[in-house]
Amino acid sequence: MAKQNPDSLAAMAQALSLPARLLLFCVASRTGWERAGITRATVTTTVVRGLIERDAAGGLTITKQGRATLMALLGRDGE
Repeated sequence: MAKQNPDSLAAMAQALSLPARLLLFCVASRTGWERAGITRATVTTTVVRGLIERDAAGGLTITKQGRATLMALLGRDGE
C-alpha cells in the first residue's frame, strides 16, 4: 500500500464527525467507547472507512490508517 499524503490524512481527519474522532481516541487509548455514548452505527462507519477493525476477541483495534488519522488530528505528522 502506498504511503498516504499528509494533506489527504489531514483532510480525512477534518472530515470525521465528532463521534468518529472520539471513537478513534477511545480505541487508541483502550477506553470504553460505549460509556462515551458512541453508537454502533458510528463504529460500523469507522470500520468501513478502515480506521478501526475487530480483533479476534471481538474488541476494537485501531488500524495503521486510523493511527495516522489520529496523529493528523493531534497535529503530529507520522510520529
